[in-house]
Amino acid sequence: MTGMQNVKTPVCENYLFAGVLQLANFISNRLAGRDHTISHDSIGDVSRLRLQLAAAAIFGLAWMQSTRLDPKHESGIMPIDPPTPYTRYAGQDSPRGRVLVIHGLDVSKNTTHLISAAIADGGFEVYAIDLPGHGDSPVKFRTDLAQQAIRNARVFLGQETIVLGHSMGAGLLLDLAATESFSTMVLLAPPPVSISEMRAERVLIAGGELDIPLIRGFIPIASDIGEPHVESWILPWGAHSAPIFNPVYIHRIVDWLGGDGARTRTAARMFWMVAMLIASVTLGAALFPAHKLDPVRASVSKTLVHYVAACSVALVALIFVNPLGWVRLFATDYLIGFVFVAGLALLAGTRGKSPGPWSSLKAIGAAAFVIAVPGLIIGSGVLHMMLSGGRWWRFPVIALAALPLFFSDEVLIRRIHPTWKSILTGVLTRGLFVPFLLTGVLIFNRESGLLIMIGPGIAVFWIALWLATGDVHRPTRSAFAAALFAAIVQGWFFAAWFVKV
Repeated sequence: MTGMQNVKTPVCENYLFAGVLQLANFISNRLAGRDHTISHDSIGDVSRLRLQLAAAAIFGLAWMQSTRLDPKHESGIMPIDPPTPYTRYAGQDSPRGRVLVIHGLDVSKNTTHLISAAIADGGFEVYAIDLPGHGDSPVKFRTDLAQQAIRNARVFLGQETIVLGHSMGAGLLLDLAATESFSTMVLLAPPPVSISEMRAERVLIAGGELDIPLIRGFIPIASDIGEPHVESWILPWGAHSAPIFNPVYIHRIVDWLGGDGARTRTAARMFWMVAMLIASVTLGAALFPAHKLDPVRASVSKTLVHYVAACSVALVALIFVNPLGWVRLFATDYLIGFVFVAGLALLAGTRGKSPGPWSSLKAIGAAAFVIAVPGLIIGSGVLHMMLSGGRWWRFPVIALAALPLFFSDEVLIRRIHPTWKSILTGVLTRGLFVPFLLTGVLIFNRESGLLIMIGPGIAVFWIALWLATGDVHRPTRSAFAAALFAAIVQGWFFAAWFVKV
């Protein structure tokens, strides 16, 4: 039996690598704008149907392997004030201890899944919670409520519970440590907070070498305050999230806690998660046979000028009023308002054909696939993807707010010829939004400072979404259908991710 198990993983990896090569050829053809009926030049003698079946098989195999690697876990709501959603990871039958894991700002307990599962692998019982306003929490975000949730969760679990916090979670723990005593604390990438005392018997403070200067500079200050009970690490080549995602650093943290770091399986979990993502992208692309769009020759520089003008209009307009401030998402309602105003500015003078009902249904189906497979099935391992706790009504609002911008994108950029110019223009226009957004935040809207942290990530999301939207525009030949797809996907993801206030 053992020998059979040892043979499975290499075979699975061979299928995976073959799928990667097929995907690379497939996507390169799509980006080049060629006819994407499967041919000998693209993936040999493999037909489109065989590609779909192979991608589905690799996805199913990776999903089974990923599920097998996860420790036993269950979800619920702690009966405390405020009600606090949690996921409990069961360690060994006789756990070495209990660990309370607290996530950072604008994420959720899903984001700490990898480190929580690894700590459970190492022999601990782990409780990862959602702070108010985050994830599945039905309560709106307030700092005092977040501290209350941590305090009461610790009472519920026992005063000897080890606490681990990342980013804002670490900052909240530091605030509490000034007045309450802890046995063991792990503070990962803690933000600067004003403290004079750290009441804990044992503390680990760790941050990435590439994290923002304020956090890197605060680590030695916090270490001096907590001496002689503090050990501090600067993680080489690590950014802000490295302590909760990098398998090497997670291994070290588990060892420091007194667990068995050799039993952690973070790298394997990440491998199969990436395998699922590759397979799902391949399957999604193969399900939509693309066709060439009627090319137009347009000046990239003139197109960029249009986008600069639209961003400038949004920047000035939001000085006076944010038309979507009532959506009440922490800091990011400014982002949504900016996208809406910039989209309206671009839409003026933009003309497109009326969409057919069949193309719109295709776009909705494609959006449902992206939300369900890369989103809910795969993305839930690192991000909150459910529209729970008052998020449902925000979804259509955010989607409608983005529709003018995405429609303008498809009309102004998608059919630029040659294809590489279209791709370049799409990437550059996505990148334009970030400096304008950060200018608005730094000068006119400092309460939205969170966007400084997440701005680069949002830009990457927009670029990926723009590329995926091309796979809807080409088969449907409808700018509106493609825009509808992008608006639905962004609306769902933003409504699920951002913090309610």
